Amino acid sequence: MLKITQDVIDKIIAHGRSEAPLEACGYLAQKDNIVSRHIEMKNVDASPVHYSMDPAQQFEAARNCRHEGFCIRAVYHSHPETPARPSAEDIKLAYDPALSYVIISLSETNPHVKSFIIQKETVIQEEIDIIEAKKMTTTITADVFQDLRGVGCPMNLVKTKVAFSKMQSGQILGLILDNGPPINNVPRSVVREGHEILSQDQLGDGAWSVLIRKA
Repeated sequence: MLKITQDVIDKIIAHGRSEAPLEACGYLAQKDNIVSRHIEMKNVDASPVHYSMDPAQQFEAARNCRHEGFCIRAVYHSHPETPARPSAEDIKLAYDPALSYVIISLSETNPHVKSFIIQKETVIQEEIDIIEAKKMTTTITADVFQDLRGVGCPMNLVKTKVAFSKMQSGQILGLILDNGPPINNVPRSVVREGHEILSQDQLGDGAWSVLIRKA
């Protein structure tokens, strides 16, 4: 069983969306048998159907985990347009039978996250236990807030950049973005500029609330 916090689930979905239509990839790290950290990696293949991690980033991630008392529990990657099940390429590249392999499918409106144990050519779906971790988290509030509903691309990104230009590093920007291209494009763009997506939640009217920490 893979025990993982809801916060990490939200963040790997956001990472997948930010990299689409390419596959996103990374590690999941655990402490006390609960995955509570994700480590985003660069997909050096830059492909929509497969991924490879940068060896230097892999080494740094493993070193940092050891230093902070975490251990790498799983590899995750996204499937932008296909279901959450391992492809033939995924099975071939599953080099470590001790790790779980988590796939985020973005092919439908609601993403699907599944975990698998892969040993040679044998694939077993693993149960995921999502931990709400209410006691492990604190409420995050935005230092600056912008409601960009009704603002299309690229003006929503322009307004986001203007807001960041007036903020200090580490401050948090809250955005409300429409569904569709705005939520697909703006988070992806700000992540590429080095900012960190803290949360990404769909609201009742179909719009999205996004919290971003300025780099």
